[in-house]
Amino acid sequence: MTSNTDSKGFRGFVAKLGPLRLVLFCAALVLLVVVPTPGARAVYEGWGLVTSVLLPVLAPLMFMGLLLDALMTRIFAGEAEGAARSRLRTVSWINLAIAVVLLLRWLPYFTALRV
Repeated sequence: MTSNTDSKGFRGFVAKLGPLRLVLFCAALVLLVVVPTPGARAVYEGWGLVTSVLLPVLAPLMFMGLLLDALMTRIFAGEAEGAARSRLRTVSWINLAIAVVLLLRWLPYFTALRV
């Protein structure tokens, strides 16, 4: 009998990611979806506080977290062999891809703050 982490496909890959990395990816995807309009004013009460103050603070932190995870997976991939090395390299590329998309998605908002 095999465990769920030994199975092939998407579910097996997600299971091999681990819970912390999965939370990192899910949080980054939430930040990709909920981007305030560039030039929007900050709201200091209610749901507007989350979308206009908290998420813009979390976006750069998430970007740095993704880059740090990509760096650490590259370091661990250097010592790993076989399937583990391949999995870590794939995770590193996923981290970098999500970081680039996050940067491109939030860049108009942060450039509008300079004006």
